[in-house]
Amino acid sequence: MTRIFKALAIIVLLTIVGCSNSTDRSEEKNNDIKTENSSFVGIIKKINGNSAIVSAKVFEGNPEGDVFVDLFVNNDETFQVGDKVKVGFDGTIKESYPAQINTLSVELVD
Repeated sequence: MTRIFKALAIIVLLTIVGCSNSTDRSEEKNNDIKTENSSFVGIIKKINGNSAIVSAKVFEGNPEGDVFVDLFVNNDETFQVGDKVKVGFDGTIKESYPAQINTLSVELVD
């Protein structure tokens, strides 16, 4: 009876330890997710309210070169069609035309 109790206790203990370690690993993976910021330079082709279509040099994931940009992220500047701008975004490019990004910054470039 004692052997059975010891064997059962070891199995339960190993199961508890095994489950707690796998939970810790998954929590560590979730904390390691990082966002890579990217940027590009382009010319404003069209403005509609707080958004613009920017013609950018071709970059991976956007072969056409037109990108929908949110100008609201920089209320300190007044943008006009023809302005050269540097646009910062979180690296995500949505597959649409024009391409859509999560705009982080927009600034005029000389």
